[in-house]
Amino acid sequence: MASDSGEDGTTFARCATAYREAARRDPRRCPFGYLAGDPGSGARGCFVWFASLAELFDFLCETEVGLLQFDEAETRRIADALGRVLARTRDVQRLSRDELSNAFEGWCEILWLGTFADLCSRGGDVQTSVRIAFRRELALGDHAGPIAEEELDAFVAFLGAVSGDEAEALD
Repeated sequence: MASDSGEDGTTFARCATAYREAARRDPRRCPFGYLAGDPGSGARGCFVWFASLAELFDFLCETEVGLLQFDEAETRRIADALGRVLARTRDVQRLSRDELSNAFEGWCEILWLGTFADLCSRGGDVQTSVRIAFRRELALGDHAGPIAEEELDAFVAFLGAVSGDEAEALD
């Protein structure tokens, strides 16, 4: 891996800034997102949000890879592998989190990928655990059902607080 000094340090700083910005976006306006983690340590990143699927794809291939601080050849190899997976479909529901994670060669795991509407209403381990954590935090019970209209503002604030804490760890 590259050091975090010189040009590589500048690249890391740029990527860290972009990551923090993506984590702070309102998912109602930027509805495409993902959550990544470190498979080695089990550490989880934060939800990052984008206005379009194309922006999300570019971010995965450039910023997410850039945060790993690889040398140029490793960066290109991983970005190319991600590009091949992403080229297969433009439907977020059909993307394989496992294939995306495999493209990262064990350095990053895509834990969730989808739309804010999916996060609010669909089943799945990540979606339901996030909704349970949200409701527990606000003493609203332990149910994992869909986010109600009257819960939306608080849910967005909850996601921003959680994401803000994780994004600050990049400083």
